[in-house]
Amino acid sequence: MRHFAFILAFAALALGMAHAITVGNCADGTQYGKCSTVNPGSYCTGSINAPNLQTYVAKCKCEAVAGWVQEGDGESATCIQAKCTDGTTNGQCSSTKPKVCINGQLSDNATKCGCPAGKRVAAGGLFCEFTPCTDGDISVPEGTCSAKKQKKCVNGALVDKASECGCATGETRDGETCGIVCTDGTKDGVCSATKPKECVNGYLLDNAAKCGCPEGLNVNGKLCSTSVFGGASGADLLGAGIGNDTGGAAGSSNALSCCCLPTALIGIVGGFAFVRKK
Repeated sequence: MRHFAFILAFAALALGMAHAITVGNCADGTQYGKCSTVNPGSYCTGSINAPNLQTYVAKCKCEAVAGWVQEGDGESATCIQAKCTDGTTNGQCSSTKPKVCINGQLSDNATKCGCPAGKRVAAGGLFCEFTPCTDGDISVPEGTCSAKKQKKCVNGALVDKASECGCATGETRDGETCGIVCTDGTKDGVCSATKPKECVNGYLLDNAAKCGCPEGLNVNGKLCSTSVFGGASGADLLGAGIGNDTGGAAGSSNALSCCCLPTALIGIVGGFAFVRKK
């Protein structure tokens, strides 16, 4: 009995001493005999009092640590940081905003990674939305037409979209734009097919100098006339017509002064030269 009691006492003492032995943790806090959750593929082993981390990919899977994957097999296997398809490393923002690489997958996170030009962080913080356009003093939300007509906000920029947005009062649609058009269909600032008319702010006005005249007529300022002398008729140049005595006398005098006077002067000068020669 004494021997049995001694054995029991010795066993109890040994067990107490075993419990008194302190089991240490590895440097990253991993418990002895456990896989690290900080350093992928690492196992806490070695001296029970002062353990250390050793690579043991076969036992400690790389994927156990977020953002890491196994590369290679067997003893040559190592853990590498996971990258997304565009080359962005795990936890980093992609050059394609607002994407961020999470465990090899690109996800939206506008709050973390920001938004591209022309966009802003949307409600919720994950996605981006186009910044409203500005048409003068009017804010135009994305995908809507401006109250001033013709313009629509598309991808953060105002574009001509008269087919959807219509035109302002007094303007007519021409494709996707709007403009002033006269009653005959001539666009503002363009000459009409009816010379010498030009479309000016919706009105057809004479402008012979710019738009020319119909065949047989001549430019006379902004108007067209039958004479190249600014509206003077043949009677003004050659005298009054037959049947008007008073006008005929005056016309003859005018005709003589304009047409015959040079001839008379030539005759006088010629006669004077002949007499002097004799």
